[in-house]
Amino acid sequence: MILFFTFLLWFSLAELLYSYTLYPLLLLLFVRLFGRPVQQDPRYTPTIGVLVPAHNEEEVIRKKIDNVLAIKYPSDKLTVWVGSDCSTDTTDALVTEYPDSRVHLWVAPQRSGKTGILNQLAPRIDSDIIMFTDANTMHHPDCLTAIVRNFADPTVGAVAGHIEHARSGDDESGESIYRSFESRQKYMEGLLHSTISAFGGFYAVRKEAFRPIPPNAYSNDDVLIPMNVIRQGLRVIYEPDAVSEEENTGSVVSEFSRRVRIGAGNFQAFAWLLDFLNPARGWPAFCLVSHKFTRWFSPFFLLAGFVSSGILFFKSGSDLYRMMFATGSFIVLAGMLYKVIPLRITRHVFYFLVMNVALIIGLYRFLRGIRSAAWSRTERST
Repeated sequence: MILFFTFLLWFSLAELLYSYTLYPLLLLLFVRLFGRPVQQDPRYTPTIGVLVPAHNEEEVIRKKIDNVLAIKYPSDKLTVWVGSDCSTDTTDALVTEYPDSRVHLWVAPQRSGKTGILNQLAPRIDSDIIMFTDANTMHHPDCLTAIVRNFADPTVGAVAGHIEHARSGDDESGESIYRSFESRQKYMEGLLHSTISAFGGFYAVRKEAFRPIPPNAYSNDDVLIPMNVIRQGLRVIYEPDAVSEEENTGSVVSEFSRRVRIGAGNFQAFAWLLDFLNPARGWPAFCLVSHKFTRWFSPFFLLAGFVSSGILFFKSGSDLYRMMFATGSFIVLAGMLYKVIPLRITRHVFYFLVMNVALIIGLYRFLRGIRSAAWSRTERST
């Protein structure tokens, strides 16, 4: 038994070290050795259809349309398509009454969630590029120019934009650090071949490269749609100069249910992406396993490492295991006491622990079975 827990402890530590430290360092090395920037052309202006899935978004939908149409892009090459997932408020009326012929409303025949809207509406949009965006994501004026210049390279099938948070709250710095960490990795992965996910509120896909995803896909379109592009031999690029802003609740606690939903979607996506365990997939396989698969299972390695260090300490009395168990206990305690001791370090630890707990609950939700992709949006701060 001692041998088993010793192996479990060191394997868990190795997995966590690789996921959060070694993999980013390997990316830096591999990009320097094998990186391939895309051939950009700032004069390239294909037609763009902006797809906005919406369910009861009366508070923001007009602002969203105004924002999209204000983007600096040829007006005759830009259209807006709002896909209403059976909204019960005034969303549909507000879109229909909008005084611009470039704005279109499509109403789903029945509630099917964001996935259903994307699957059904994207094939109806007659544009070279489809930009997927959420109703609460607001775009900087030059974001489309930055996005589409990458599509001048015929090897590029999708481009992920950058999203910043427009509001800050007590717990927001944890999310900001996470996004900065993610963004840097996405950029480097794109230089190798492809980033294997986008930020869900802002990414674009070549119309001919779009493939529907499973109808019960749950909060994971920003992984599955890019991975379908990669399956076709095309690249997925992260463009840091294409900037948008997204309003959030300003609190990790109030965002917890959203994170659980994302966690459930992550494990669902894992079951659909097992073909990328094949090393013959090249760089995308390396990046998906290293960036996503190891990260999705990190909570279980954290828990296994903590429990193993405790068992080994009480069984052997070793000073090494005593230090490991004490360190783990201190980290957990620091996160739990964040509201009592609101220091920067305890805030970051709290955020990290909450996100990992959400993944564990997300796995439980996935194992119970996900039958519908329909969602209720997280309430936003005003």
